[in-house]
Amino acid sequence: MNTLLILLVQSKGVATIEIISMLLGAAIIGYVTAWLYYKSIYEKRIFAVESDKHELNNSIVNLNGEIVNLNKSLQEKEKIIEGFILEHIRQRKHLLNYDSFGTATEEEKDDLKMISGIGPVNEANLNALDIYTFRQISKFTAQDIDTINDAIIYFSGRIERDQWVAQALELVHFKDKREELFKRISERRTNIFYNRIGIAKKEEADDLTIISGIGGWIKEKLNMLDIYTFQQISNFTKEDVETVTEAIEYFPGRIERDEWILQAKELVRIAGNKSELLKRIRDRQGRIYFDRLGIAHKHEANNLTLIDGLGLWVEERLNLLGIYTFDQISKLTHEDIETITEVLEIIPGRIEKDNWVGQARELAKK
Repeated sequence: MNTLLILLVQSKGVATIEIISMLLGAAIIGYVTAWLYYKSIYEKRIFAVESDKHELNNSIVNLNGEIVNLNKSLQEKEKIIEGFILEHIRQRKHLLNYDSFGTATEEEKDDLKMISGIGPVNEANLNALDIYTFRQISKFTAQDIDTINDAIIYFSGRIERDQWVAQALELVHFKDKREELFKRISERRTNIFYNRIGIAKKEEADDLTIISGIGGWIKEKLNMLDIYTFQQISNFTKEDVETVTEAIEYFPGRIERDEWILQAKELVRIAGNKSELLKRIRDRQGRIYFDRLGIAHKHEANNLTLIDGLGLWVEERLNLLGIYTFDQISKLTHEDIETITEVLEIIPGRIEKDNWVGQARELAKK
């Protein structure tokens, strides 16, 4: 009896081993079969996909090369266009009265970009008219300004508004007394509330001339007060504005009018990358309904900053969209306002709150 039980137990053990072996064998056969099936069916597809991927990568490389070449070609064409524009401006020199403001040579050239409102393009245009020095600009009469506006196809009223003549007079006056002026400004640092606007070092300096209304000369004077960054200007209060205006001997009301604080806050938000913002705006021009607003050109531009609540920074962005005149703004619909608010990335409701449309209608009538 005991022997029979032992045999039964052994038989069950052997059967279990055999079953496990068969299952394992079946699993191996199934795995090998599946692998062979996968290899026969999908390997070709994977190879095709890899081949497509390789071709796409080559296409991307080729496209990048084409983009580089197109950018080079575009830059070359832009230089050619700039050359044509400058030559066109040179041909208008005979319209200017050099007896009024004097002549100068390129060897006497001042850095005209020190004047707020004169950037690299305006400087090149003025140089094309043989206007090289602060002394010449300081002697401009109203007639000279009108003639120069026409010659360089510049915004009507901008030279007066940006006070080129007054700034040039100051630069001429302090040409030999700059150290004395800077010493005087530096001594006024004790009047600045650095605990409110923040402390910055020269090594942290932002390019403050990115702010519309700040030229090289104003930037130098602000630096004398240890004001170097957008963040500091964005923290200005009304009291700080008054203190800084007095300290740098600047035109009262200009900081508010040119919206330094608003611009600085925006530049802090976009990490100082103004060119990227302007590119975004330019790329969105197609969203504006010019069939409704009408088309205007740069030489027809109105001084849009006459609209209360619309400063230099917003005007600059509107101009990028091809909006130059009171008449265009007077035709804005609710839909246009929503689009422009989004495209310019300005505070929602600002256009309605400041009643741009109503103000533009009145200004257009005049």
